Amino acid sequence: MKKQILQSIYSLGGFRPFHFLKRNELLILTYHRFSEEPSPTTVSREELQEHLSYLKKNTNVVSLDDAVQMISEESDLPENPVAITIDDGYRDAYDIAFPLLGKYKLPATLYVITNFLNREIWLWTDLMRFIFSTTSKTEFESDIGNGKFHVELLDDDSRIDAAALVNSHLKKVSDETKNEAIRQFADDLGVEVPSVPPSGYEAIDWEQAREMDRAGLTIECHTVNHPILTKIPGEELERELSESKKMISRELGRECRHFCYPNGVFDSKIRDAVERAGFESAVSTRYGFCKPGDDRYQLKRIDSQPKIANFAQSVSGFEQIRENIGI
Repeated sequence: MKKQILQSIYSLGGFRPFHFLKRNELLILTYHRFSEEPSPTTVSREELQEHLSYLKKNTNVVSLDDAVQMISEESDLPENPVAITIDDGYRDAYDIAFPLLGKYKLPATLYVITNFLNREIWLWTDLMRFIFSTTSKTEFESDIGNGKFHVELLDDDSRIDAAALVNSHLKKVSDETKNEAIRQFADDLGVEVPSVPPSGYEAIDWEQAREMDRAGLTIECHTVNHPILTKIPGEELERELSESKKMISRELGRECRHFCYPNGVFDSKIRDAVERAGFESAVSTRYGFCKPGDDRYQLKRIDSQPKIANFAQSVSGFEQIRENIGI
C-alpha cells in the first residue's frame, strides 16, 4: 500500500474497525533492535514510543504468562490482547525499550541467549554485518554449500543487503559449515573479528537482566548459542535447551518458563524437545495471530514495523484480513 494512502488511513483512524474484527485473537509482537535515531534495521526511541502509545490506546497488553495461560486453557481473552516480545538480549533493549515500557507501565518479555550475556559469543548473524561493514573491499564473491553469490559493497545500504543475503544462505547449512564459512569470509575480506562484540553489537549483562525481570520485562530463553536447531545433532539440541534454561533460572532466582526458536526455525522433533525440556511455551516467526486452543509450542508472531502507520496496519489485523480474503 502506498505510503501516503497508508498514512491517511492511519491518521483518520481507519484501522480501528480491524481491531474489532480481531478482538478475540492474541497478537504476539516481535522486536529485535532499538536505536536512538531511525535506521533501516532498528526501531528508534521515538518510533517505539509511538508504538507503545498506540498499543495503550487500542489494545490490552498482557504478560506472556497470562497470554499462554489464556491460549492453553482456551479461556476468554480480553479484547485485543497483545503480548510484547523482544529477541536476543542486545544492550539497546535495556537502554531504550526498558525505560519506555516502564513509562507506559506495559509488561513484555525479553528472550536472551545465555552465552551472549556471558560475553562468550557473538550472534552469528552479526558477524557478517560486522565483516561487511568493516572491510575495505568493494565487492566479494564466494560460495556457501552449493550456492554461489557475488555482492557489491559500495555503501552502507549495499553492505547491509550483502550481509542479509549471506546470512540467508548460512541458515541453510550445518552449524559447523556456517562457522567455518564465516571464519573464511573474515580472512578473505581482511577483517579481524574481536573476541567480544564491540559497542553496537553487545548484550545486556546479568545484573541488567535481573533488574528488568524484577520490573516486568521478564527474561526468558533463546538457547545458549543461537544455532539453527534443525542443523545441530540431538545431543547438542538437548544441551542448548537444558543449559540455557538452568542458567537463566539460576541467575534470576526463579524458573525459566518460555522459549523462542532461533531464527524461528523448528520442526516436530524440535517442538517436542522443547516441551520435554520443561518449557511452557515457544514462539516462532510464523506470521499471524493466535487463538485459544492453538499449540502453545508453535505460537505465531508479527514483526513490529518501525513506521507508525505500518505498525498500526499490522497490529490491527488489517494485513492478515486482507490476505485471507485475497485482496
